[in-house]
Amino acid sequence: MRYQLLKLAELTARLLPRKMTYGIVRRLADCYFLFDRRGREAVMANLNRIHSYNGTILTPRALRALTRENFLNFAKYVVDFFHFLQLKPARMERLLDFETIRAALDPLLAQGKGVIILTAHLGNWELGAGAVAQHGYKFSAVALWQPDAKINSLYQHYRQARNINPIPYGRAARGCIEVLRRNELLGLVGDRDYSSSRETTEFFGCPARLPTGPAKLALALGTPILPVFLVRMMDDTFRYVIREPIWAEKGRDTEADVMRRIAKELEWVISRHSEQWFLFHDLWNVEQDRVLATTAAFGEPPADAKTGHE
Repeated sequence: MRYQLLKLAELTARLLPRKMTYGIVRRLADCYFLFDRRGREAVMANLNRIHSYNGTILTPRALRALTRENFLNFAKYVVDFFHFLQLKPARMERLLDFETIRAALDPLLAQGKGVIILTAHLGNWELGAGAVAQHGYKFSAVALWQPDAKINSLYQHYRQARNINPIPYGRAARGCIEVLRRNELLGLVGDRDYSSSRETTEFFGCPARLPTGPAKLALALGTPILPVFLVRMMDDTFRYVIREPIWAEKGRDTEADVMRRIAKELEWVISRHSEQWFLFHDLWNVEQDRVLATTAAFGEPPADAKTGHE
């Protein structure tokens, strides 16, 4: 059933004008907002934590409105995921200013160590990667392999249609190293750890599980980490938000040092665009996050969660 729904969503997004499809999914987003109590409360808790950490106390009404906007933006992201399977150059120029990211990437690639593009489940990370790849840059990204073979094939087809080379999560280390040694781009999402690790980093003032892969690769290979986020504007065009590169040096920096710098960059952009950060559970409930993430990545919870043993 899920496969058929994905194909229906793809057909709808490709046949109907983008704005018309947005109008349809707005109604669906409102239904999810009203009836998905668990997801709604998780997003409200996340948004409350983010803004409280930055010294802003949201009223219940403001928090509810911001949460509804988050659901709507996610629905738009889903539409765009299918709508922009083929990115024509003229259309991309109307949607986003690519020269800003070209100016950031080319000097880093001149160093000859590849570039780790660090992003998050924010704005439209798939479109951001696809635009880079279709401008001629060699781009690989670590991606979850879905347990359902037909759905997995569909997702990977979507990514390859955008010239993105997907590297399977769980078997990614060698592939990532090879990409960077070829002086290419490697896309990694830094706000969700799909491993069974309980290792945490302080994030918005409390421990949370963030993936350590970017820090490990940067320390091992000397590759720069470039934080890049594609955020949605009010008119539904997009803008690249590009931060200063993070450089890590073995012997000078520890993994914890690099992870803290990564967390700071994520905090900066999420604080400013919290209505576009798509996480529908409590990231700071470390054990719950661990079980949910591992189940998403491998189709089952970690062994110690099932047995009750550490």
